[in-house]
Amino acid sequence: MLQVEIGYDAYPQKVPGDLQTGAAAFYYAPLPRLRLDFGWSPFTLQQQEKETTRGVGTLQIGGKVELKKEDYHRVAPGIAIQYEAELPSASQSVLQNYGQQAILLLNHHYGKSGDLDVIVNGSLVQSDCQTRSGCTYGGQQSLAISYHVQKQTRIYAEVFGQNNSESNTPPGTYVFGGFFRQFGDAFGIDGGLRFGVSDHSATVGATMGLVFGRRLRRM
Repeated sequence: MLQVEIGYDAYPQKVPGDLQTGAAAFYYAPLPRLRLDFGWSPFTLQQQEKETTRGVGTLQIGGKVELKKEDYHRVAPGIAIQYEAELPSASQSVLQNYGQQAILLLNHHYGKSGDLDVIVNGSLVQSDCQTRSGCTYGGQQSLAISYHVQKQTRIYAEVFGQNNSESNTPPGTYVFGGFFRQFGDAFGIDGGLRFGVSDHSATVGATMGLVFGRRLRRM
């Protein structure tokens, strides 16, 4: 299975500044329990007080391995581990980051048809390794609920926090609400709003994306 996502994020911040990103992500699953990931931000705009910087953002390369397959009829959740390496690209250094992230993912579907999905994620992050002061360390945690309103429509809510700048999002605690709508077997749209609920987090963030997917061969 090959999946491509193209999206746009905008995060005006409480502290004078602005972060806008146009990004693309490619996911390829060569095996049922293995997914390979590649992410790229071909456009990034960062404004801090009187300074404005624009260019190509950080590259993200990694993948996800499913350790335990979820079983709807049992209480134990599905378990997976995801890894992301962040690599600088040939653009202005202020937009670049060099580091890595390891994520533990847990999820379980509830209901006769599995319409309600509860997702818990936690990660350890190493970032800013390109700076003279060296790497900084932090983490992210999130609790999300996804509900299938219809077969092709899903809404979701999430609370997440992080103490470093990651995934185009400034540090802070956020509440997120969004949707995904599938059109046919190979195309969908998603989007949502993020609201910062802590000091110095982005006041509000908007995201909108296009999702394309295709099964390349039968497993």
